[in-house]
Amino acid sequence: MFDKEMMDALRADAEKLGHLTGEDHTPEFLVDCEACDGKGYIPRTIHVYEPGCGFSHPDVAEDTCSACGGNGWFICESEGDR
Repeated sequence: MFDKEMMDALRADAEKLGHLTGEDHTPEFLVDCEACDGKGYIPRTIHVYEPGCGFSHPDVAEDTCSACGGNGWFICESEGDR
């Protein structure tokens, strides 16, 4: 994760570039979703029983993370976000 000084320096550089080019160069700072550890999905182990087999075998289902919508990250909107 970027520290505050780095974030401020990137914002200052973006402002200078904006004056030179007339375009928006505002940086976006991304943080990993804590609910899914940045994967975008939450693995869930299920046991599958197949016909004719007396034993189950584990299988992994990947549920989309509802906290980040499957992205695995968030954009920090303000300085207090992280």
